[in-house]
Parts: sequence; C-alpha cells; structure tokens
Amino acid sequence: MAEDLTGRRLGHYRIDGVLGKGGMSVMYRATDIRLGRKVALKVIAEHLTEDPEFRERFVDEARNTSAIDHANVVPLYDFGEVDGLLYIAMRLVDGSDLASLIKDGPLKPERALALLGQVAEALDNLHERGLVHLDVKPANVLVTSRESTAEHIYVADFGLTRRGATGHRTRGGDFLGSPTYAAPEHLRGEPVDARTDAYSLACVLFACLTGRPPFQGPVPEVIQGHLNRDVPALTEHVSLPPAIDEVIRRGMAKSPTSRYGNCRELMAAARQALAGVGQQAGQQARRPSAVPVGPRPAGPAQNRPPGPGAYPSRPPAGRPPQGTPPGGYQRPQVPAGTHSSSADPVRLRPPVPAGPSTAFTSDSGGSSRWLVPVIVGLVAIGLIVGAILLFTSGGDDGGGGDQREQEQSSNATPPSIKVGD
Repeated sequence: MAEDLTGRRLGHYRIDGVLGKGGMSVMYRATDIRLGRKVALKVIAEHLTEDPEFRERFVDEARNTSAIDHANVVPLYDFGEVDGLLYIAMRLVDGSDLASLIKDGPLKPERALALLGQVAEALDNLHERGLVHLDVKPANVLVTSRESTAEHIYVADFGLTRRGATGHRTRGGDFLGSPTYAAPEHLRGEPVDARTDAYSLACVLFACLTGRPPFQGPVPEVIQGHLNRDVPALTEHVSLPPAIDEVIRRGMAKSPTSRYGNCRELMAAARQALAGVGQQAGQQARRPSAVPVGPRPAGPAQNRPPGPGAYPSRPPAGRPPQGTPPGGYQRPQVPAGTHSSSADPVRLRPPVPAGPSTAFTSDSGGSSRWLVPVIVGLVAIGLIVGAILLFTSGGDDGGGGDQREQEQSSNATPPSIKVGD
C-alpha cells in the first residue's frame, strides 16, 4: 500500500489500525459507525486497484466467502467499493492465529487434534460446495477462546479460493499461495481439488506437532522438497507413536490418488495414531512414587522387639474397659509416608485397655500389665500361710493339741487371729 489508511473513513467504516498485510491486500481493524460494531476490514492493495484480474479475484473472494455458512468460517458482513478501493468487512476474531501459537514450539497432541479437526470440518464443507481454499496455512487459522468454553477456530482468507480445478495461477502463469504448505500439483500449476487442501492440512498438522513446517530453507529448496524429496519423519523431531509418521506420509503423498480422500479422513487417522498420548502423559504425571514391598523400616516405637503379650486380641479377663479415661486408650498411629494398599497392607496394633489409674500402651513392654495380678497373688499366699501357721501352732506342746482344742471349743470366747504377722 502506498499509504496507511489508519484514522481515515472508508464509507461508514472508521479505520482504527493495521491487523496484517498480504501480497494483495491489507487487513485493518475498523469500526462500523452505523452499528457500533468492531470489524476486520480487508482492503485491496492500492497498486492493484486498476488491475482487472485482481479486482475480479477480490470480488470472487467476497462471493465465495458469503456463500459459505459454517461455524468455522469467518462470517462476511459487507462488501463494497469507496473511492476506487474495494473492501470486505468480516467478523473481527478476538484471539490469535495458529502461526503465533506454534512459533515457540509444538502444541500438545490433543490440542492440535482438537483445533485441526475444526479446520477439517470447514475445508470439507468448502469442498462439498465445489470450492478449494488453496491457502491453508497456520496464519489463516484464527483461534479464539472468547466465544465458547473450548477453543474455537475460524478458517480465514479466501483470496485464492477457486471454484473448479483451474484458475489458481495468474494469467501470466505466476504462482499464488504459500509454497511452505502447497501441494505439488498446486506448485506445478496442475488441476487441483479437495485433496490439494488435504495435503496442506497434513503439512499444518506436521507443523503443529513439531513446531516447524515439513520443509525449511529458501523458497526454491522448499519447493523442491514438496516436489521431489521424501516426506520427513515427524518422530525424528518429537517423541510420538511411530504410527503418526505413516499418517503424515500418506497425507503428503506426491500423487493425489495416494492421499486421504478428504480432510476428515486425515484427521481421523491422526486421532487413531495418537490415541491415548494425552492420557498416558496425564497418568505419568499423576503416578505416585513406588511403594517397596516387604518389611517396612521400624519407627521409633518399633525399634525394640515386643514383649510377651504385647499384641493382645482382647482385654484381659476381669478388666473390662470403663469408659475412655484420659490417656486410657491410644489410637494406633500410622508412620508418616506409609501407603496402604491391598498389595502391601499396613498392620495396625489394636488398642490396649488401661486400668482406672494407669495408662498402658502396646509399647510399654508388657511388664506393667501384670503388676495388679501379682499383688493379688501375694495377698492370697499371705492369707494361706497365716492360716497354716494358726492351725499348726499347737503341735509344739508334744501332742496336747487335741485337748486344748476341746478346751478352747468349750469356752465362749474364740481366740483372735492376726493376719500378716
């Protein structure tokens, strides 16, 4: 363009700024002052306004775009001519383009499939109407997340779109399009059809998964790559299932008859080749560290071997638990970092009941729990010994015990007995 139209009025559109520039036109951000609506305004390059062929192509673009009613094709609002300048007004997509998204590296496979699946739907819709886009490339795929919960794409720029197999070169034989993503028949000037766009979509898929186009370098080298060189293996650049290489090879076959029949078939094959890649990555990210099988390291309370009766199955007889006094029961503690699973169970010690005044735990060694029974036993033994001494004390008088017993039994006052002497 000889001059920037920013700040000027073009009909009822106020031009607010430049969005991008191409070989035949400039895209502006503009405002429809009648409706107060923001639009993208495509204006034919000033040096081409007097060229009948390019004026004809610009009009064809407006007609082809308006004929396509699809959710993934940028809607056309208006078309006209003011002061010798042709313009097309269309929806202003609030987002970015695919070229910007992959300039710093590849997309995740699941995201690439989701976005390009929408591109395939739009292109096949064009093909069903007898149209061929002929300029499928990342810069012409607009991506927005402002219109729905998921990312939504719009296929843009129908300046090269042709109806029929010919007309994709200038009358002078010049190539129109982007060689980086162009099919061999397009580069040669041969008839084109839906499989031509499918080839370009396979190139875009390669770029989304690797962050670079299939062939790089000066334009002549890129063209020779599409015409004569083998399709590069995608897995040489990224770690993905080898099946995706076959999808790219078939999608970019030199002969159209060897390719997929349409863009949907191409994307279906790509989804099948990459099935489970996203889920596997998520599972690896969520997978916990391995739990060793076998004896666990002993904690501080497990360093010493348990004494007798350290793991009773029920409270001792005659000692039912009376409520839950403070400190009377200690809940089993699982050592920090211990994982429990059916394959590697964790054994928990059962709670041990305590007496009314003393708290017992399984880590006390088992000795203090026998204190009360020992005391009771000692008292019983003392009583027995005292009784024996009492009844045998008379034997020391040389056999007079029976007589004394008869005399004692005849008296009214029984003898006193002291226990514990």
